[in-house]
Amino acid sequence: MQIRGMETDVFLDKVREFHGHLAPGMLCGGFMVELALQSLPENGLYDVISETGACIPDAVQLLTPCTIGNGWLKIVETGRFAMIFFDKYNGKGIRVALDPEKLKDWPEVNTWAMKLKPKKEQDKKRLYNEIISAEFSLYKTEKVIVDIESFPKKGRLFTCPSCLESFRGERQGLCRACRNEVSFSKDKDKKLEIKSIPVEQAVGKKALHDMTRIESGLSKGPAFQKGDTFTENDVDFLKSMGKENIYTDESALDDENLIHENHAALKFAESIAGENVEFDIVPHEGKIDLKSRVDGVVNIDVKRLVNFNMCRGVMCAVKKNFSPVTKETVLGGTRAIPLYLEKNDFNMAMDVLNKGPLISVAPFKLKKIGIIVTGTEIFKGKIKDEFTEIIKACADLYDLEIIDRHICPDNKKAIKKAVFSLIEKGSEIIAATGGLSVDPDDVTRDALIDAGMTDEIYGAPVLPGAMTLLGRIKKTRIIGVPAGAVYFEKTAFDLLLPRIIADMTISRHDIA
Repeated sequence: MQIRGMETDVFLDKVREFHGHLAPGMLCGGFMVELALQSLPENGLYDVISETGACIPDAVQLLTPCTIGNGWLKIVETGRFAMIFFDKYNGKGIRVALDPEKLKDWPEVNTWAMKLKPKKEQDKKRLYNEIISAEFSLYKTEKVIVDIESFPKKGRLFTCPSCLESFRGERQGLCRACRNEVSFSKDKDKKLEIKSIPVEQAVGKKALHDMTRIESGLSKGPAFQKGDTFTENDVDFLKSMGKENIYTDESALDDENLIHENHAALKFAESIAGENVEFDIVPHEGKIDLKSRVDGVVNIDVKRLVNFNMCRGVMCAVKKNFSPVTKETVLGGTRAIPLYLEKNDFNMAMDVLNKGPLISVAPFKLKKIGIIVTGTEIFKGKIKDEFTEIIKACADLYDLEIIDRHICPDNKKAIKKAVFSLIEKGSEIIAATGGLSVDPDDVTRDALIDAGMTDEIYGAPVLPGAMTLLGRIKKTRIIGVPAGAVYFEKTAFDLLLPRIIADMTISRHDIA
């Protein structure tokens, strides 16, 4: 049998020359290439996907015009020993893979493919003979369609602001190397050294950074701030703080590749702070706190916050996403961790931040709430209404005006009438309690749908509160509060109400 016009012995010599040694994977790859091309129309323009980086790519590059360098061969690691030849214009192609069922007829190939023995214990001569004798019988084929749009284009050419080298990408910013996405770094000849001096020599000199003093159980704060001038009286005080050697203004490093902690913190804060977030432009102890300008709900770009905190030498700690806050609440803080941050690390962190703010605060907007308590047993007075006090306590917490309250039997018409009454009176939020379970008398959800509720989300992965309901009727926000709110101090209602008051969109993904 020939492989791309070559007798088997000639192909084996080509494998040794190209691959460096005779490899069973590349030998199999040769038969797979031949099988694929025999299964496709002649004279087609085909690209190749190798599902492994081992051996198969070399077989493709040896036998076809497709190479990694010209982009016609792509490696998509699935861990499977398979390749796909596909039409580069319509994606239609053929997939060739080792067939586990067929391997059973070829014991030494099976041992190699399934790694049943270490390499040194395998019978190489028998293995090669079986691969050659088996020809196409080791493999299976199937027709496939490749999503050719899923492969990234080469991208535009940009200049990296850190290394100043050009790179291809989808946007301006740091190259992948300067974002530490490749496994090498520069071999530095010298270690960063900031010269310190004994505290006795500090008189008349200025502090290079804020110096923190901690009194156990009493206080923590800067005893000296950057730029403060040390006096004779400060020497003993510094020693009482445990300082024998300190950095002064004479220790400052004049290196364009180093960023002082204060400068870094200010730049970070300027980029992190979004709508309704403010900060003091003067860092304290190398850190800048971010505060809310308004009463509202914290909104954090969590994914990019993680990306920022993955950068070397930087940090930003914040409140839990969607926490309700009041004006002047500290939302978080950011800083460079070393006294001097290397410029490459600074640029990498700024590359994350340049895509937009990390933290904003959605201000509370809605002011008026209406309450619908459902349940025939409550309507008839057989059971006391406990829902109203619970809703009222939450309303008071956020300065909501309660427009009215309706107690309705488990009757869709009665509930629907109450909804329209509250909307007419100006309710911006309606809290409907009870009637959200699976019992036949639980009709609250159906009544709200009949009243015109849209954007419905029913059910939440919260206990208690699994049967929470969210929606809108025109501009009025709806929240259905399950019966569990009567028995538990906190439910899904407490988690979601602040976001509703801020009139934030809540998606099913958010709930999940």
